[in-house]
Amino acid sequence: MYFTKVFFAVLIVFSSGARAFFDFSGYVADPLNVSSGNVNPTYTFTVSFSAYCRSGCVGQDYRLALSDSDPGSQSPSSNVPDSYQADELTEFLVSAQYSQLGNQGSLVPGEWTHSESSSSFFETTTNGSVTGSFTFTFNQSRLQQLEAGTYDFSFYIAGEDMYQTRHLDSILVTIPIVVPELVQISGLEDVALDTNDLSGNNLDAQFGVCVFSNTGGVSIDFDSSSNSGGNFMLSKQGQCVNSSDCVDYRMRVRTSSQDWRNYRRQGQRPNKVWTASAQQDCGGQDNMTLLVRINQGALNNIDSGVYSDTMTVTVRAR
Repeated sequence: MYFTKVFFAVLIVFSSGARAFFDFSGYVADPLNVSSGNVNPTYTFTVSFSAYCRSGCVGQDYRLALSDSDPGSQSPSSNVPDSYQADELTEFLVSAQYSQLGNQGSLVPGEWTHSESSSSFFETTTNGSVTGSFTFTFNQSRLQQLEAGTYDFSFYIAGEDMYQTRHLDSILVTIPIVVPELVQISGLEDVALDTNDLSGNNLDAQFGVCVFSNTGGVSIDFDSSSNSGGNFMLSKQGQCVNSSDCVDYRMRVRTSSQDWRNYRRQGQRPNKVWTASAQQDCGGQDNMTLLVRINQGALNNIDSGVYSDTMTVTVRAR
């Protein structure tokens, strides 16, 4: 019996070329609290990732993109689109900025920060985890169209290393948006009534205002500084002390879809809900009319002079 020994030699070749990677590891995003006013809020959050290479190299070139949809992950990356869907990002954002050590740049939702053929990219200088900061400027007008509540504003960030063996990764980021009950009244103005203008039973002065609320409805209340807590009064003395120095008046309110209601004293109609505009500027139109009325009978037996009052108008979201 013969035995033949056969030896197999296996040659394993290790490439000396660098291998590139891009991997997101997490993010930190605090709630965005929406406030009243016209200022577009600025919001900053951070994202951690590794953009690195192996086999004798340090750091990595990379680029970023924002997307409504999931760009996925590819290693090595291939057939990467030039742009992503970003309708919601475009709707809510005025601008987006990125910063990480010496890297600075703007982001256009749906587009890469650098083209594939660019001569320079963002760059890390280490092979460990790094943290980048994103600063979003939100569209305040769009935020104020949201009803009161808490919303999850979710989107994806895509990152791709730009070395020979490219790798793409993405991360879902959710920013909690907290919208309180928002309300605003604008267009209030001073009014003057002259008894020489009296014709009929009433002396009136009216003006339009814009009332906005993200709840769709408001209650309205008034308080007279001359006779706080009581019937509304005009006074010669600043405070209604002597009846001969005071003139009783009332406030009247209406909207295009709701009839006139009288207010004679503070807290008179706490449960009356008035329709408010969902637009902070009411679309450039007044949506509520206020009227100051003095009955002719209130002008009898008073001395001549100037009677005045400062009225506090309080609007609450309902």
